[in-house]
Amino acid sequence: MRDARGFTLIEVLIALAILAGVIGSLLVLTSQHTRQAARLEERMLARIVAENSLASFIAARQTNRDADLQGDAEISGVSFRFEIDRRRAPIQGFELVTTEVRKGRDGQVLATLTTLQRAQI
Repeated sequence: MRDARGFTLIEVLIALAILAGVIGSLLVLTSQHTRQAARLEERMLARIVAENSLASFIAARQTNRDADLQGDAEISGVSFRFEIDRRRAPIQGFELVTTEVRKGRDGQVLATLTTLQRAQI
């Protein structure tokens, strides 16, 4: 009678198939995580552009200079396009100032920032 030790070929193949499935799943999860992190970074940079453009707009108005209502900005090597819109607010004497930031000229809006400002006379 033989003393059977070790794994059979079938057992080794099944173990390898299970291992390949686990490694494949981990690679998919890592890839998704990397893409999500890149999207979050892009949105964070767009938010910074929105804050900077809105602050520049407000500062220009307070010093009676012409304010840019649209323009391009580059941050961390990524180009963004911002547009500032002014609308009458529901409160008399005030306006809503909204800035939208897109990646490039025609990309989707990545960040929107709105503030309430005293209307300029």
